Amino acid sequence: MNETNIKALIFDVFGTVVDWRKTLTNNLNFYLPQKLSKSELEKFAKEWRKGYSDYIKEFNNNKLEWKTVDQIHKEKLIRILENYNLIQYIDDKTLNELNKIWHKLDPWEDTVEGLDLLKKKFRIGTLSNGNFSLLLNMSKFSNLHWDFIFSGDIFLKYKPDKFVYEKAVEYLGLEKNEVMLVAAHENDLLSAQKSGLKTAYVHRPLEYTNTASEKPLNQFDFFCDNFIELNKILN
Repeated sequence: MNETNIKALIFDVFGTVVDWRKTLTNNLNFYLPQKLSKSELEKFAKEWRKGYSDYIKEFNNNKLEWKTVDQIHKEKLIRILENYNLIQYIDDKTLNELNKIWHKLDPWEDTVEGLDLLKKKFRIGTLSNGNFSLLLNMSKFSNLHWDFIFSGDIFLKYKPDKFVYEKAVEYLGLEKNEVMLVAAHENDLLSAQKSGLKTAYVHRPLEYTNTASEKPLNQFDFFCDNFIELNKILN
């Protein structure tokens, strides 16, 4: 299908472009003074990610003051380490290095090749709640060749607030139907859809668990299993 009116693709990052859960579980023990079991690592990673999700929900309900994702991650990390009785064994340098695992998340297997293919035809960039330095460092680490980076600290608001989608379109100098959000999360896509953007769902069934999740029932413009497939669909 040739969608000639689409000129720019904006990507959710955490879970869509990079595999945060696997990266965390593979690397946490390098920094921790006490080795955690596989099940403990899974719990640690998911709880850490949930701290971000909980904050975003509260912030968008006007209940919390603005913080960057790095700040959110660090505050949640300290609470988790306290719960594991590990915080007293970790100095500030190690704590900061541990928090920056999020700057070095591994891409999914199709990510780099798929993005490079899509970049040949479309302008591609992030539409992430992550802060700019986090996304920039991650892009360098994982060879993500973005044309632009839209981050939470540019908008001072967080998805799924409609302001973020609409402002991204404005910055690109395009019409809403010329911009498409690519994401693995229904709530993100539904908000983009309500804001007038095109939507592409990419299935990442192992983002949260080793047991594959099912595809959503919601109707988006495109469905795919990876970025390479999305490139074929759009060309």
